[in-house]
Amino acid sequence: MIIYALFVMIFVKNLCHTIKIFTLFISQMRLKTKIMNIKPYPLIVFDMDGTLIDSLPDIDRSCQTLLKSYGLPPISTQSVRSTLGDGIKVTIEKILDNAGKEASFIDRNEAIERFIKDYVPHAADLSKPFEGTEEVLIKFKKNGWKIALCSNKITQAAKNILEKLNLQSYFDFIAGGDCFADKKPYPVHLLGIINYLQVLPTKTVMVGDHLNDILVARNAHITGSIFAEWGYGDLCIGKEATMRARSIKDVPIIAEKMIDKKP
Repeated sequence: MIIYALFVMIFVKNLCHTIKIFTLFISQMRLKTKIMNIKPYPLIVFDMDGTLIDSLPDIDRSCQTLLKSYGLPPISTQSVRSTLGDGIKVTIEKILDNAGKEASFIDRNEAIERFIKDYVPHAADLSKPFEGTEEVLIKFKKNGWKIALCSNKITQAAKNILEKLNLQSYFDFIAGGDCFADKKPYPVHLLGIINYLQVLPTKTVMVGDHLNDILVARNAHITGSIFAEWGYGDLCIGKEATMRARSIKDVPIIAEKMIDKKP
């Protein structure tokens, strides 16, 4: 009986050891498979508003329409511009917060829904690409880069704009602020794009005109960021970026140099 018990104990011990080795082997195989699936392509990620597209005219029109629908006076285009970069929700909240006591009774969620209903179908009525945008996208494609959009605006609105401006075909992935669990500057937004395209963070460059673009690049530990000096952001933000570009036409050569510096 004692011998039988010892035999069982040895058998169980050896079985556990075998299972442990097998589990480790499977884990290593999965890791190797994941690594093998990662593609060597470099990835360029663009912000939209103030980087690729001069979208302020359409956003401004919808903001003025919203204020008018509540019987509130219009605000300056510059005031609207100063609210951009954190998504529609923040833009509407800031506009209503600055509208005075008359706007204090307005339900913010209802106002956001009202804005979206008006804006999304007309998101590309007045918007246009910055000069050289399509030329730059073509150059990246020819040089073997993947191209993605990382914007805090609604994904469907972003797609509508790119489609109407005949730019959507250049993009391998379009991720708005409602695409993942959180949006810029949180890394999940950019890392979600990187994981979807199965590329390396060390071969990824982010381009944008807002502090959120620089911070998401930093938080996701990618190659670095390029500040878009031609955009809506204050030029002093550029000091936080890895590099700066005066024109979108300068981005390809800057991005290539940044990638080449990485091992």
